Amino acid sequence: AGAVLRRGVDCVLLGRPNVGKSTLLNLMAGFDRAIVTPVAGTTRDIVEQAVQLGEIRLNLFDTAGVREVGADGDAIEAEGIRRSWKKLDEAGLVLAVFDGSAPLTREDFELARKCAGRPAIALINKTDLGRAVEPGDLPFLMVVPFCAKTGEGLEQLAQAVDGLFENQLPCDGSILTNARQFDACRRAYEAMLQALQSLGLGLTPDAVLTDVEQAMEAMGEVTGATVREDITARIFERFCVGK
Repeated sequence: AGAVLRRGVDCVLLGRPNVGKSTLLNLMAGFDRAIVTPVAGTTRDIVEQAVQLGEIRLNLFDTAGVREVGADGDAIEAEGIRRSWKKLDEAGLVLAVFDGSAPLTREDFELARKCAGRPAIALINKTDLGRAVEPGDLPFLMVVPFCAKTGEGLEQLAQAVDGLFENQLPCDGSILTNARQFDACRRAYEAMLQALQSLGLGLTPDAVLTDVEQAMEAMGEVTGATVREDITARIFERFCVGK
């Protein structure tokens, strides 16, 4: 696909509390999108951020750290964890983050089990603090040693993600990132269908041009472009006059 951007992929960051998910999100976003502290459990709900990783557009979802919470535990944390697991089921890609400076825990292996059969990449984070975990310790086809603080491993991660989606059809680089943009495209599509129908019915050029202008205005909500008189005039001359 060369330098062509592929369609945005919903990508969830999952891992135990304090393994570095929010630091990873900030690294990939290029700014401090999520709050990072040494206190485990700082992220208590899902944080979303669109990022560019190599040639792939990712809609990143940073989630609350997954761990067992007893019946008498924090209800807010428990709800955040429930949402984290739900996002796992919805994601097109899972980045499972593990603290490589400490031995794997039962919760780590539970996360690995839930990732089985899904498009997933394991990140052994905190390589700057030593290695207590090796790639062969994790049951993933793709494992990337990583340091979210320094960015070490980011290029390897980009290559791994690109490899997962290399057979998917590229788009033209126009990325829809929210419901408003999808609605604008829907309105543009419907207006162009109406213009084609008007041409088929032999309506006046002015009627057809009105539909075309509505389509262009709707697309302008996505691209930021505005409908200029010279453009509509050329459309009128080439496609409407004499039709």
